Amino acid sequence: MSDDSIVKYDEKGVMDGGTVGLPREMSRDIWLKEVFPEWGSYLNYEIDQFDVQPGTGAMWYFGAMSCAFKSQAGAVISIDLYSGPSLFTDYSYCGVCRTSGAEKLWWMRTHPMVIDPWKFKRLDAACITHHHQDHMDFYSISAALQTTNCKFIAPPEAARRMKANMGVPDDRLIVAEVGKSVQIEDMKIDFAPNYDIIASKTGFDPPAPYEEVAVSYIFNTEGGGIAMLGDSLYHNGYRMVGENYDVSAVSMAMGNNAPGYTDKMSPWDLWRVAEALNTDVILPMHHDNWANCYEEPSYLEDIVAKKNKEARHPSMDVVTLLPGARYIHPDDKGIGRYNYPDNRELMNWKKSIEYGPEAKK
Repeated sequence: MSDDSIVKYDEKGVMDGGTVGLPREMSRDIWLKEVFPEWGSYLNYEIDQFDVQPGTGAMWYFGAMSCAFKSQAGAVISIDLYSGPSLFTDYSYCGVCRTSGAEKLWWMRTHPMVIDPWKFKRLDAACITHHHQDHMDFYSISAALQTTNCKFIAPPEAARRMKANMGVPDDRLIVAEVGKSVQIEDMKIDFAPNYDIIASKTGFDPPAPYEEVAVSYIFNTEGGGIAMLGDSLYHNGYRMVGENYDVSAVSMAMGNNAPGYTDKMSPWDLWRVAEALNTDVILPMHHDNWANCYEEPSYLEDIVAKKNKEARHPSMDVVTLLPGARYIHPDDKGIGRYNYPDNRELMNWKKSIEYGPEAKK
């Protein structure tokens, strides 16, 4: 098979349409290579080329709890990058199964794969909040091990598993101990408490201590501290976190919980955590990627709007992102729901064959 028969992507991750529709060989392997990830390497290119402006923080959302930050100096840091498929879990190990009594659970993935984990031109660090498969992702970690020199940052239990089961060497591993921090180029990352009770029961009987299995990351950007709470549930301790750290925006897992289990925070829980942290922006996440716990963001938006009217926290905003969205903090704090660009700046009526000068001929 000639290389000419395969759809090409240029250095910007854009598909070369020259071969589309022409007679050529097709197989399942070719199909998978050409179609997945759905966005190709477009977003990898955008992150690499983007210049973070002074006084701001830049974050890209990939769906689920997966994100990446870029600093003013160009450091790129991923968080809980998930590149895997739908999941199946059972009672022998799964914390959600064991707390609910379900023998089996199916987690059907609904969000697209918008980032290529093998094509980061630069990746300085990969942060993992806890050891669940959709956060400590084998595919993403394997790709980063082979294609970058990044550091892997994780709480003690996840660090142990990454070393023993995924081949992450000691010299690339940073254990995230609650109360400490790490400096990645010009980005300081604090390791704050995290209260993920489901992670504490996943693979443990009795439950493991919170600080062994989960950590909250606070990225101290020039635009303010942005906290990533992973899969934490509500806990009164976030009042303490809010008084010990400067949190300007917070990402939290939100979802619908069927009767009998609690895997994600409810919209009310997100409000309570955000109020405890005294934050200005809530970034709801994880509500969009598993079919069985999808939650409509409007519930959270309504709660915050009503609380703002009550003057409980009148400056708080909800920003609901879509996979592939870029969020600039604090510039975008008031955008509400993210909308994909519609390319209107590319339209040129002078070249239109429908209503431009050529149409009159």
